[in-house]
Amino acid sequence: MGLCWHNSCSGYHHHFSANVSLRIFFFFLAKPTHDTRVILLEYLDWVNPVVYQVPVSYVTPVASAVSIISFGFQAVLSVDSCRIKNKVQLWTQGILNICFSIATGMEYFQVNDATERVSRGYDMYKKPFADNSMPYWEIARPMLISCVAVSSACSLCMCALAYYLHMEFSWSLYEHISPDLRMTARHVKYLAYLVFLKVSFLLINLFLITYGLVDVHYREPEFGLTMTIIPVSTIHAILAATCIKKEYMPGMVVVIMFHIAAIVYLVTRLIVLTGDGLLASTLMKEEMLLFATFALVFTMISIVFAVLCVFNFGKGLKPLLQGQGTNNIPTSTSALELNPRHLSIRTMDSERMSKRFDID
Repeated sequence: MGLCWHNSCSGYHHHFSANVSLRIFFFFLAKPTHDTRVILLEYLDWVNPVVYQVPVSYVTPVASAVSIISFGFQAVLSVDSCRIKNKVQLWTQGILNICFSIATGMEYFQVNDATERVSRGYDMYKKPFADNSMPYWEIARPMLISCVAVSSACSLCMCALAYYLHMEFSWSLYEHISPDLRMTARHVKYLAYLVFLKVSFLLINLFLITYGLVDVHYREPEFGLTMTIIPVSTIHAILAATCIKKEYMPGMVVVIMFHIAAIVYLVTRLIVLTGDGLLASTLMKEEMLLFATFALVFTMISIVFAVLCVFNFGKGLKPLLQGQGTNNIPTSTSALELNPRHLSIRTMDSERMSKRFDID
């Protein structure tokens, strides 16, 4: 009775902590998301259609779109982290949030510079790029400052919440996956790969959007090739998540090859952006370098964990991930280690009594 009460209270405490953490995080995300949307709408009302003839007109829309996508992705990751109790994803979110906070700070200076250039510009027929009777910058400036402040506070909050939920998620992983440390380690590697796959997918696509629309700016054939990478990366992410779960070796070979191709592409873009060519002299260059660098690092880590997961194929993780099991009570020692849920009630009771000693 006491054990059942402890387990039910523990589950309620985990659920309560996760809900409180989500509410705090969503509170911090709601403000910059709303402000960014307002900045974008005010910009679209402020400019005239002729402004889209020049790349500088894309700075504010692209920066706003990147921020909205980033905040939305962070919200989805937060819900997913609390749902699957993924502590690796928690800490990765903290790092990712720092990256987005830096990008939000860059956005202030980029939008400021773009606003000044658009307000002074006009086309060949002397038609101005914007309606200067509207006080656009007076509206956008305080909202951009607010976005930077709230995003920075969100980064600190995320790190604090990750530290707070770390032990709770560790205990949940122990209870619901397996008390066998080897199986738990395999499962953590699987979760880590999925986390780095998601994050690298996001950062690569944010780089492609910024690089394609602002730097390449519809110059063919590079613009078409750059935009083609977005659906290819989506297919690759789906293929990777499917093959790693089903332990499909030929598919994982293809997935790892695409990871290597992504690394080669990102390295070449970094060389181009830091070189002396035409594409190196671009708006939003700092943001492109930021996204490309973080994407490169996370993609390299993804390859490492993909290889580690491949080495774990055929070692008992696949049935656990797919929810498969058998009603037969295992007889071998290895089976008892890998399938603790198939033990008899008597064995399970003794196992529960010794959980605290085993986890130490």
